[in-house]
Amino acid sequence: MLSCCSYKGTNQNESFDIVFKNIIETSSDPTDIGHFKEIVLDAQTKRFIIENGHSKPKAKGPFAKNSDGRSFSEKYYFTVSKSGLKIERSWLCYSTILQKAYCRSCWLFGDRTSTGFQEIWTTGYCDWKHIVDGIKRHEQSHVHYISCLVYEKWFLNKTLNEELEQNIKKEKLFWRQVLERILNITLTLAMRSLPFRDHREKLGSGKGENGNFICFIELLAKYDPVLEKVINQGNNKVNYCSPKIQNELIQLISNKVEDELILNIKEAPFFSIIIDTTQDISKVDQLSEIYRYCVIEKDEYGNPKYVCVKETFLAFHEVVDQSASSLSELILQNIEKKGLSIAKCRGQGYDGAANMSGMYNGLQKRIKDIEPSAAYVHCSTHNLNLVVNDAVKEITEMEIFFDVVLRVFVFFGHSIVRWRILSDLIKESNSQNGLLIKKLNPTRWAGRYEAVFALKIRFVEIQKALTKVILCSSKCNFNDLLEEANIVAKSWSISTEFQNKRRKVVKRYFDELCTDMRLTCPESLFRLVNKYDKDISKTFTSEILAVRSTLKNQISQLNSTRDLAQLLMVKNHSLTASFPEVCTALLLFLTIPVTSASAERSFSKLKIIKGYLRSTMMQDRLSGLALISIEQETVREVDFENLIDMFAEAKARKKKF
Repeated sequence: MLSCCSYKGTNQNESFDIVFKNIIETSSDPTDIGHFKEIVLDAQTKRFIIENGHSKPKAKGPFAKNSDGRSFSEKYYFTVSKSGLKIERSWLCYSTILQKAYCRSCWLFGDRTSTGFQEIWTTGYCDWKHIVDGIKRHEQSHVHYISCLVYEKWFLNKTLNEELEQNIKKEKLFWRQVLERILNITLTLAMRSLPFRDHREKLGSGKGENGNFICFIELLAKYDPVLEKVINQGNNKVNYCSPKIQNELIQLISNKVEDELILNIKEAPFFSIIIDTTQDISKVDQLSEIYRYCVIEKDEYGNPKYVCVKETFLAFHEVVDQSASSLSELILQNIEKKGLSIAKCRGQGYDGAANMSGMYNGLQKRIKDIEPSAAYVHCSTHNLNLVVNDAVKEITEMEIFFDVVLRVFVFFGHSIVRWRILSDLIKESNSQNGLLIKKLNPTRWAGRYEAVFALKIRFVEIQKALTKVILCSSKCNFNDLLEEANIVAKSWSISTEFQNKRRKVVKRYFDELCTDMRLTCPESLFRLVNKYDKDISKTFTSEILAVRSTLKNQISQLNSTRDLAQLLMVKNHSLTASFPEVCTALLLFLTIPVTSASAERSFSKLKIIKGYLRSTMMQDRLSGLALISIEQETVREVDFENLIDMFAEAKARKKKF
């Protein structure tokens, strides 16, 4: 059977393909007259009916009977001559939808203006008592003769189209094999964050000036006859490995992956948005768009397996204006564009910048004005860093200590000679650990730990290096420098005494708390119902007490809310229907973001993908490559068969026969 999607070109034809593709997929008899409402069919529909065969259902069961108990019979499909020769009536068809017989030739090509035209054979014949006589009269009519002749001419043209289709199918199979390889190369490069193109590229040149994409194709062509044929196709070879094809594939792949991710977000009851901004190598502000949601993964039998909390990257967006109004407009446009509802947003995760966290005009306030349940959470890692930094600044000894750690690294690191002295001493120590001193990271406390740990391990070597530098140095000592400074100071009438500064002490007010505050009012524990009145009903309080009493022993052994959700909704999922409000509250709690670290990690990928050699990359390509690279797990699960078929057919139909 030939598919009607062989005939493409205009938007009207594309809609035709969609309609009749649905008929083919949903009906066992796509050419049944009952599928077609129009009396006069267009040429494209006639061609579809001819290509997809006759509507001649066999009598697997009895045909529908009328009020007289009579029905159609498959014996009417044939006539028997006087000599006993059995001949098929190819024109006679039966509609299981209308439960009527009809003439296919007259229905498609009958001259409806002729006086001998029998309309009943184009709308449906159901007089089963006189059907034998009716068939004979119709077969001997002049209009029927002409209709059958026209039908045969159309059928002959269909045969020619079949030969063309066979050639196209062969060409499509070849290009399908080519595009499978090109798609896999594209996915490999994108997932590994590798560049595709070089300054100049020419397939098959062998000069070593091509980028990774062409180099992979040339390498595989040495062992693969399909790609070897592509390279040896002459002037057309560049068309199928060109930057345009690469961009189209990257865009199609990223769109398909994005659709899968958005579908998962839509299936979740709630979602949260995590936003952060940075500046890329080309001095363009980029916004990382991440969604957090919680779902219950199920096995092949539909039973819950585990509670899964996901943070999904969707795109980078170029930011022209970092004001709160501009950012909120951009975020809301993207949410609407993806088909998501802001009414399902229950959390916002940003850093503490004023344009993001401002309680009057910040981004979080503008989102809350639209959806009040979208709670803002200041990133916990940013909060912790601020707290520790402020605490350390109040301890003079600690500040001096870290300053010494930094100065030690600067002393050795900013001099090639001094760094070589320290490195040689470390090698002479015969230590299995070749750890060198580290730079003090001002923001990452893990980096500070590494710097202090390296100083501890290399303390002896540092002392030796400093001693060697002092003994070998030709510079004056401290006393000589002090005496020289005093002479200069006296000549300029400047005091030579060092000033002692008083230590700063932060004033404590009478109403400040010495310890952190805890909620002691039992009533405050149940305010959740009022805050999320759209999601949780008044029965929540009674349900949570019932859950605590029912699973008291198991709950006492848990360490986190996620463990509680796993206990209730997976291990004891039969209780889920009994405690729906508690389950909703657990999913809601797990959906609210804790930190914006995932957005920070996406910027690490941004630096890899958009390096100095790729600083002119367009925004769509950058976002597509980032999506493929970051969401590799989803990419591996996506089925690209339809995408390959679409590309292959497009290439095959461009072939001239």
